[in-house]
Amino acid sequence: MKFNKAKIIVNPASNHGETRKIFDKVKDFFEEKIDFSLELTEKPKQAIDMAKKLAGYDLVVAVGGDGTIFEIVNGLALSNNRKTALGIIPMGSGNDLAKTLRIPKNITSACDEILNGRAKMIDLGLVNGVYYANSFSVGLDAQVAHTANEIKDEVKKSGVSLYLTALFKVLSKNYRPFETSIKINEGDFFTQNIVLITANNGVSYGGGFKITPKAQNDDGFLNICLVDELPAWKVVPRLPFVITGTHEWMKYIHTFRAKKIILRSEDALPAQLDGELIASNNFLIELVPRALKVIVPKEN
Repeated sequence: MKFNKAKIIVNPASNHGETRKIFDKVKDFFEEKIDFSLELTEKPKQAIDMAKKLAGYDLVVAVGGDGTIFEIVNGLALSNNRKTALGIIPMGSGNDLAKTLRIPKNITSACDEILNGRAKMIDLGLVNGVYYANSFSVGLDAQVAHTANEIKDEVKKSGVSLYLTALFKVLSKNYRPFETSIKINEGDFFTQNIVLITANNGVSYGGGFKITPKAQNDDGFLNICLVDELPAWKVVPRLPFVITGTHEWMKYIHTFRAKKIILRSEDALPAQLDGELIASNNFLIELVPRALKVIVPKEN
């Protein structure tokens, strides 16, 4: 693709600091190929402000993990910028949006796809005024995401391996169901004890768990997966099915599509959106159609 003006935003702290070692390689790749400027983030949320100032740019390249991408997505969406295309060089521990978009993990290949790929408009999710591109979930998986964030630098793991390590820690210490009132679209509220509920735009989360295997990020719907209450000892045998996306036949699991969901609880519910950790008693989750331009491989 032809780009007239680009911004490269690098989070040097991502991937346990490994990104700091490679951003010169990214800079060298794009040198003399496109007109770009490069900025390094120094603190959380800084990329949001950087991305808010991209009017007039036709490309922003995110060099980092899901957190960096999350911030750039919010900066673009909050400034109503649907013209600046997002290119991704995945350097995080999960990289789930990159996986959904089929962006290669190899740095040179990812850079090459940005120059030779195509633009695609995808939907975004919106939770209590915050945007996400790939996944939102409440319950066990959010507990695991919280734990994974706490231990990732200690265990030096990423992807499914990090998620599994965190999962076993949660199952052994503080596994519990969550009593939640749920409203789907314009239906009535119903209350249910759940293990988790997701409202995803992409296929996978947690570094590769295909929790919503039928999801398409440009179809105008969020894909919902609700898991009923079940004992902890029944969770682990079902994990291989979730990893491969072949779990939807199970009686504990309910899947459907929606444009809006409301979740309420007396106790604060642990949640994550694109790996960012939050907690609340009340969540309004909505679909925002065709709200983000991304660069994907031509064959995607």
